Amino acid sequence: MKRPNLIVLLACLLPLAGSVTTGWADDAEFDETRVIIEINGTDGDVGFHATFDADAWYNVQMHDPLDRKVFQEKAFGPLKTQGLTENFFESAEPLCLPDPEDEEELVVALAEFLDRFPAGEYILSGKNNENECLSGSAELTWNIPAAPDISETDEEEFDSAEDVVLEWAEGDNLGGKCDDGDLVSDGIIPAPGDVAEVGWEVVVEPDCDVDFDPERVFSAQLPPDYTSVTVPEEFLQSYLDEDCSEFKFEVGAIEASGNQTFSEGGFEIDD
Repeated sequence: MKRPNLIVLLACLLPLAGSVTTGWADDAEFDETRVIIEINGTDGDVGFHATFDADAWYNVQMHDPLDRKVFQEKAFGPLKTQGLTENFFESAEPLCLPDPEDEEELVVALAEFLDRFPAGEYILSGKNNENECLSGSAELTWNIPAAPDISETDEEEFDSAEDVVLEWAEGDNLGGKCDDGDLVSDGIIPAPGDVAEVGWEVVVEPDCDVDFDPERVFSAQLPPDYTSVTVPEEFLQSYLDEDCSEFKFEVGAIEASGNQTFSEGGFEIDD
């Protein structure tokens, strides 16, 4: 049963701190709302990401399915007068397992992470610069796709910039470090290999000890039936011209609600 949107109701009835609103406010909705889980299957870390967008707002709150306020952002002074629009944030991304080489690294097992961020409806409420009450919600699921298998291309040495084609395949786990068989066997999360991808994201950037300003990045989003991409020769050659021949790349599997799991690798061009 869907719970009443009490948080939004209170936000509409009671002006937020610092508001000069008097009387009743009209309702307005966010143009976009999304909350997702992102896992780096190679490094073995996990994070909570959120995106929301509306015209010229100055105060937004987020409450989780347990009605706990988990986020608030306010604009002040000239920024409040101007208003904010699109907002995106990422939580810190702690490791799922301890790193024996860095005992000070923050560790949060996947089961603990899911306790922190329960599946369900995350409520967004706030005020825009027209003194309207903003309302919206986003659904977080625990359907986490498997980390892509990038072994076909990882550590590949290509002959030239015109030959670089990255290939990958569907995976069957979260990369190893964030896998938790008990979560699957207890029915808390589906088996990652059973979670269907609706798309892939590929990112390529240089991996040299040089500070490029600006650093140029190649990025592509592809439908699920495409499992390879040709990296533009012009992009790669521009770095070869600057004596950088090593690159890192990541391939992300994206499921229907937006949850994504990435695998990271690298390649070199024998220039």
